[in-house]
Amino acid sequence: MISFADLVREFQTGGENGLSFDAPESWAQGRTLYGGLSAALCHVTARETLEIDKPIKSAVVAFVGPSSGHLTGEATLMRQGKSTIMMDATLNGEKGIGTKTLLVYGDDRASKLDQSDIISPDVPPPEDCEPFWGDRKPANFARNFEIRRAGGLKPMGGNDRGDMLVWVRHATETGDDHTAALLALADVIPPACFTMMEEGAPISTVTWSLEFLRSDIEVGNEWFLLSSVAEHTANGYSSQAMYMWDREGRPVIASRQNVTVFY
Repeated sequence: MISFADLVREFQTGGENGLSFDAPESWAQGRTLYGGLSAALCHVTARETLEIDKPIKSAVVAFVGPSSGHLTGEATLMRQGKSTIMMDATLNGEKGIGTKTLLVYGDDRASKLDQSDIISPDVPPPEDCEPFWGDRKPANFARNFEIRRAGGLKPMGGNDRGDMLVWVRHATETGDDHTAALLALADVIPPACFTMMEEGAPISTVTWSLEFLRSDIEVGNEWFLLSSVAEHTANGYSSQAMYMWDREGRPVIASRQNVTVFY
């Protein structure tokens, strides 16, 4: 199993000019590279292109097509202000655009405002929670993480709503790029409507928007609590809200996904 850190280094140095490699089977999600990793590699591409040292503030991710075969990253500066940088970063596969992102980086600034209503749920510690997948065989990429069910509803339980609450962490070395490690971690569970289904069926995320709420997070092999709730599921699509907290209960990421459902 190749570690997340080695995977990022391989991408950084691959090809004649770097930012290129062959999608590893151990990180596959069906016929494409795992979406969280695809988004992470777009960030790595942006950071390497402009040598960005500012913390990430937000990201908009579109999963355009399969990120498969030989992958190459490319990034363009959209705007650079006094404190904020906007980058357009793309991960291209053998059949064209795989993942397209808009990434915003910015310096923290002093403010009189300090408020948050994103309260961490009261859940058992990860050591007391059961493995999320149980006896089911997960996709290849999921084996690079530890995932434990902290609450929510049973996967494929035929429930009338979609609700997942899990502890997640990397199972391998993550390296020094904590933003890349967070992006890879924040998409690791199936869409929340998975709890509404009674049997497996294709599900695919179309778009993903993220807001990063802290600039001082070190990922490593630490546990993070991830909540995903399907707020509207109909006509073959599901709209879900997602939140991530660190083990101390501090909010780390607020995000949304639009998901296609073939069930």
